[in-house]
Amino acid sequence: MSNSKNKPAKNMEVRNQVKDSKFYGSIFSVKDSKFYGSIFSVENREEAEKRISEIKNKYQDATHNVSAFRVESSKLEQEPIEYFDDDGEPSGSSGPPILEAIKGENLINTVIIVTRYFGGTKLGIGGLIRAYGDTARLAIDEAGIETLNEFYQIKVKTSFDKIGIVLGQLEAFEADIKNTEYTNQGAAVKAIISIDTKDKLQNILQEKTAADYDLKVIKSVFK
Repeated sequence: MSNSKNKPAKNMEVRNQVKDSKFYGSIFSVKDSKFYGSIFSVENREEAEKRISEIKNKYQDATHNVSAFRVESSKLEQEPIEYFDDDGEPSGSSGPPILEAIKGENLINTVIIVTRYFGGTKLGIGGLIRAYGDTARLAIDEAGIETLNEFYQIKVKTSFDKIGIVLGQLEAFEADIKNTEYTNQGAAVKAIISIDTKDKLQNILQEKTAADYDLKVIKSVFK
């Protein structure tokens, strides 16, 4: 049975200003504090780190640019990579609430940066946790959520005379064929398939190729 995860439906920046007023159901009060939430859907850690750098450069005049991301691991059966940076705020007061907002919506391949302009009044640890967490959740709400389904990225090796059979069966199962490599030993095909079809594909290849194949799952991907 396939799993599903979520990602932001779109990339965007949202603005959340609190000035001499109660914020989100009387959670806390703050004077002139501004929190800017930026949310992006990314493919990997490198892209997440690039987005963080872009926002930091864009808002260099900000007091803090706190970030967190959660992305797929490149290794099969490994938990998602999770990261946060408090960027000068008290330890654990800002980055973790953003990461928890991401995890709370079961988001994957997502990075959120909350930019803070200090308004002159310290919020305390509890106030910071609420401010950063709520701004992250606001960014998620504004961007919307898109559900992703789980697929397997696979590699199928076979002999030269059976590669046509393998390619034909992958096409029959509506696989997303990425590339085909040829070596002195035979050929190898990389493709993405629905996880629900993996066992059926193996059974047919076992029969059609007279067991002249080797199928390995490289990793899970969500799309």
